[in-house]
Amino acid sequence: MDKDYDVWNIDEILKAYSNVPDMAKNVKTALESLFIFLEKNSLITSTISDENGNIIKVFIKKSELTSEGLLIGCGPKNPIHRWLGSKSSQKTPPDMKLLEKALLEIRKSNH
Repeated sequence: MDKDYDVWNIDEILKAYSNVPDMAKNVKTALESLFIFLEKNSLITSTISDENGNIIKVFIKKSELTSEGLLIGCGPKNPIHRWLGSKSSQKTPPDMKLLEKALLEIRKSNH
């Protein structure tokens, strides 16, 4: 059986940016946008945000990803990894088009 682990943990990732607060703010915004995207598109089984859209859970475990969530977020060269490294994730607000396109492709191939 696979060991369950945090795929993304906002607090842990932000520790790496403790000496660069401007960059930490951008990274936090990107990760929060990613979490909302995953929740909005039913790619996770847990609740990430409250009714106002505020993040209430700062980590996502592998076991919380749906089958589509695993396809978009795990493995080599996965779309989320590419998005996090792109300029799209650093915009304010982050540009989710790359992830939306990847999700559309996943859903097309599954039907």
